[in-house]
Amino acid sequence: MTQTSVQQIEVSDMLIENARSLQKILRDATLDIDQKSKIPDEIVQMIRDKGLLKVLRPKLFGGYQTDMRTYFEVVTEISRGNGSAGWFVSLSNIRDYMVSYAFGRQALTEIFGENRDKDVVLAGNFKPVHIDLERVEGGYFVKKAQWPFVSGSPYADWFYSGAPVDDGNGGQEMAIFIVPRQDVTVLDDWDVVGLKGSGSNSIVMENVFIPDHRVSLDRLAVQGHYIIDELKDEPLYRTPFVPSLTLSIVAPTLGLALGGFDLHMQRVMKAGIGNTFYQKMSEAPVTHLQIGEAEMKIEAARLMFIDVINKLDEYSREGKLFNQKESIRMKAEFGFANQLCKESFDLMLAGAGSVFAYNSNVFQAFYRDFITMHLHAFITPSSLLETHGRILCDLEPNTYFA
Repeated sequence: MTQTSVQQIEVSDMLIENARSLQKILRDATLDIDQKSKIPDEIVQMIRDKGLLKVLRPKLFGGYQTDMRTYFEVVTEISRGNGSAGWFVSLSNIRDYMVSYAFGRQALTEIFGENRDKDVVLAGNFKPVHIDLERVEGGYFVKKAQWPFVSGSPYADWFYSGAPVDDGNGGQEMAIFIVPRQDVTVLDDWDVVGLKGSGSNSIVMENVFIPDHRVSLDRLAVQGHYIIDELKDEPLYRTPFVPSLTLSIVAPTLGLALGGFDLHMQRVMKAGIGNTFYQKMSEAPVTHLQIGEAEMKIEAARLMFIDVINKLDEYSREGKLFNQKESIRMKAEFGFANQLCKESFDLMLAGAGSVFAYNSNVFQAFYRDFITMHLHAFITPSSLLETHGRILCDLEPNTYFA
């Protein structure tokens, strides 16, 4: 093992332990986050101070430039403490990975250059609700546009937004814009059942000029057109985009299932079962069956996650390319792991008792966070498995995001 490899392992271990060290603080803050729909500023600062928002950022710009396995483990540990925080850490980090291969030196220096010692937060969404823009000299002018579900928006310094633009041939193609916070209005419209502190608000841009160096055409980004010389041979930024983005949405599910299991086991060891003679749930065979199966489903999900993520990192290190069939299978495995976590929660819920109804029940908050995430269109198990099945039947995928 080379000295560089040893150093990389040490950095990864440090980041994972830093994330684990925040679990109790995050879990203790869960009800406050749930009630106020916001991660407290002091906790956001702790996450920054622990270096957990630059796991995938290039070393060139003050980041740790690790790999997808480290990223997944960090997100899992944070999500085990709180789902909103896990979602925030997951989505913020994946934006660093995205901009690092999709934008050139001028944009990256503008975003990170003066903030090497600060964990710059990026937030964004690809698909606008509506947009009115025009091509002008030196860039694009956004007359008015709105994007929903911009996770991390209350905490963000820069915004990463997708938009259809004229391809010059009478059609359209997707572009990605990067704009600073002062060019964006964050709406107060994130009124939801779960992940309340994720800050997935809508954003509005009005009369905003975006210079060409902060515009990336999706088809060129996929071809590696923008990536700067220092990053071209770095494995992290060769990691395939489609499974990586899917991972960023599904990554917090395992941590939430583990956190839910922690909370459920606390109740199992001290609470009885209503309308029975069992003074403790831990004495009942039905409980043994429920928690035994729930724990096994979580472990099966963990192993499936790790198998896919290790393959992602291995392909990236070796410079191998995924074909469409492999990418779709990876997405299906992520979806199946998501389903296993859901089934584990269902088993725990069966033994949760009527106290589950109280909004002061932290387990209930974990469940709501999980189910909100579970239903995200990117990781809906039935859709991902259907697409995988179509490929097995030699049919075309039923999604453009393949």
